[in-house]
Amino acid sequence: MIATRQFAATLAATTVSSGVAAVAFVDESATGTAVLCAATLSSFNALCALGLAEIGATRKSTKAFFGAVFGGMLARMATTLAGLFVAVRIFHLPIAPFTVTLLGCTAVFTAVETAIWSRQNFSSQVQGS
Repeated sequence: MIATRQFAATLAATTVSSGVAAVAFVDESATGTAVLCAATLSSFNALCALGLAEIGATRKSTKAFFGAVFGGMLARMATTLAGLFVAVRIFHLPIAPFTVTLLGCTAVFTAVETAIWSRQNFSSQVQGS
């Protein structure tokens, strides 16, 4: 539960700081909007990953766990691709800031998620020693 709160706090801080940086340092409003939208999409994606991992961890069978994680991964990739398409083709946001922010935030969230899960899964409480 603590790891979930830390991860959610990291998501919120990164999204807010991306939005503030975009508004403060970018002259073009479309670029700032692209950065904020990409950070929000990446945060939503990471929260979905966390939720799916939590759901999968409560399942008794390994098959159900992998079904939740990998099935959710496919849905998350499709949602991210659809978000990119909508942002660029429909809302006409600049593709470079949107894509760089989306990749950057996703990389940060993946690193934090990996660090939290590895600490949680390999702790002495889980191992029984």
